Amino acid sequence: MRDFFYRKNDIIIVLIILIAAGFLIYNRIGVIMDYPAKLAEQQAKTQAEQQIEESEATESTEAADDSGSDD
Repeated sequence: MRDFFYRKNDIIIVLIILIAAGFLIYNRIGVIMDYPAKLAEQQAKTQAEQQIEESEATESTEAADDSGSDD
């Protein structure tokens, strides 16, 4: 029995690792599949915030230019 484990030890370890990895992937497949959608949503939100900041900066610059031209 000891010789069996000694000879097959590497194969047994690889099988254990594969089973564990398969189990983790199977349990997390929903999260893995949702990741691209969440990433796209986050990028869209960031772009929208940047556009708002740019428009506010443009509006404040235009307001400053208008108030300065009244002299």
